[in-house]
Amino acid sequence: MNSQDSFSDKKVLLIDIGGTNIRTATAEIGSNEINNASKQNLDCLDSFDQIIQNLLSKDQNIKHIVFSVAGPKLHQSITMTNRNFEINEKTILKKFSLDSCHILNDWESIGHGLSLFDTKEMSFINKCDGFNQTSLVIGPGTGLGAAQVIKDNIVLPTEIGNSSLTLPKLFEDFEPRAIENFNIIESIISGRGLKQIYKIFSNEEKSSEEIVSSFSNDEFSQKTINFFLNSFSQILSELALAYMPGNGVFIAGGLMRSMHQFIDNDIFMKNFLMNRKSMHAKILSQMPIAIINQEMTCLHGSLNFINKISEKHK
Repeated sequence: MNSQDSFSDKKVLLIDIGGTNIRTATAEIGSNEINNASKQNLDCLDSFDQIIQNLLSKDQNIKHIVFSVAGPKLHQSITMTNRNFEINEKTILKKFSLDSCHILNDWESIGHGLSLFDTKEMSFINKCDGFNQTSLVIGPGTGLGAAQVIKDNIVLPTEIGNSSLTLPKLFEDFEPRAIENFNIIESIISGRGLKQIYKIFSNEEKSSEEIVSSFSNDEFSQKTINFFLNSFSQILSELALAYMPGNGVFIAGGLMRSMHQFIDNDIFMKNFLMNRKSMHAKILSQMPIAIINQEMTCLHGSLNFINKISEKHK
């Protein structure tokens, strides 16, 4: 892949392998529009190679493929965090007739798409001008993903969801036995965490979707979501001081889009600034915080990633 000829009149297959579903789409390289978007349950990974071949065979102009995968990337390979599945760039290129294959961590992909998302279509929790060119994209889903974005070009994915930052403070009022399963951040700040918190409060089980939908008539759902949002705001505060995202903290994913209606901006910011020295509170208060309302953020980010590569070969 040494020239723009590799990209001229070619299409890209975009595949997002998340913690619950696999989403696919195609796009013209150089365009910002995705086509033929579809979603399947992750169980389809059992026939992964056949799915890829079927998608490629539908359009002979597809010569590039970009994967976004929920897991840390090492040596052009990703092993998924929450599933026994591994994908490798060299293996894909050997199996299929392609000009290029790129594998991104899912939040690395979202970071590459950040510049595409119009701030006018975001829901701001804290709207201000900011003070540098560093952003943090983050979102709870099956797990908790995040990436640091510097000047829209450098994207550094993290595994912050698997750290234990601030956990003891959040559970000061809980019995030790009740919190034994909360050992990393994403055990709280995720769909799975939402379900576990609800079970502590109610001694019953509900899915994250059921908890959200029953907020108005279930006191335990209200208590669960309020605890979740208060915990999330405090954890974001820790991350904001670590990464200094003066350009903004941008929250993505369906779970937070569905819970945006329950966020009281003043309470969220009070928790975000809680127990900070005045100097640090002043810094944090100048960071924009917004929820990205765009769906299929990984697919859009992967397309923007391959478009950046094609631009370099012009």
